[in-house]
Amino acid sequence: MTITGKWVKFMIMNIISAITLIFLFSFGSEKIENIPLSEPLGISSDVQGNIYIADTGNNRILKFDENGLFLKSIGGFGWENQQFDMPLDVYAKSVLDVFVADYNNHRIERYDKDLNYISTLSSDETKSEDLRFGYPRSVAISIHGELTLIDGENNRVLKIDSFGEPELSFGTFADGRGKLDEPIQIDISRDERIYVSDKAGKRIVVYDYFGNYLSEIGTGVLEEPQGLFIDLNNRLWIADPGRGEIFTFSAEGELMFRTDATEQGNGKLERPVDVAVTANKLYVIDNNIVNVAEIREFHESGE
Repeated sequence: MTITGKWVKFMIMNIISAITLIFLFSFGSEKIENIPLSEPLGISSDVQGNIYIADTGNNRILKFDENGLFLKSIGGFGWENQQFDMPLDVYAKSVLDVFVADYNNHRIERYDKDLNYISTLSSDETKSEDLRFGYPRSVAISIHGELTLIDGENNRVLKIDSFGEPELSFGTFADGRGKLDEPIQIDISRDERIYVSDKAGKRIVVYDYFGNYLSEIGTGVLEEPQGLFIDLNNRLWIADPGRGEIFTFSAEGELMFRTDATEQGNGKLERPVDVAVTANKLYVIDNNIVNVAEIREFHESGE
């Protein structure tokens, strides 16, 4: 039987594990380069533990260390290199690079870890309609260097090979149970399964490496799944602003943890929109700030 936990409490699953979230601190409430955060929607972490935020309302990308110390920013409204028009997501889990879904500029921007510009990926209008994209919402990179993105214009996923050539799209009506209603974010597990948060569908949809529908996670539990992050243990951390909670599922879809929307005090969540994990810390974008909690867990055998 699953017992609901709280933001600073924990829950225990039968014979599996317990997860405890201990609130540590918040950052982002202060002005950053004389501007406060404005509707940030994306957060990611790199292998060194640095944190990257898509500060969507200010059209910029921010870099912090794991303790919330501001390091660098790029951006400002525009369509040139290091400018954005509504960046919705940032992906820093690649070993070398950082990728940005630049929504209204219809492109994916690639930077190094110091946020120096590398290249731009835009839709190739000479390709067939099913291999184009418009208004990218989210981006993720496989261990083979292949890029997958959410095409917000067509509510589907587009997979692009390591040479920048589109391979296939999926998540449309033709995919049956794998049809996406309102895909928001995407991530790829170490065993190369593709996970998509389907906000209107109230679920996480799982596909294999080739875009074939496998399963769904969170049906009947999630309300508006949005932020999605897969940690090194292949656990799914999900920000659900509709419920005002964070959920954790195993790769097989077993609910491992959920915060309590009624919890009061430090670390209380209001409308969490995205999450990231690095080492033993959880970072949550919530109401124009970032809440940070320590993740503790232990294993227990019992009835």
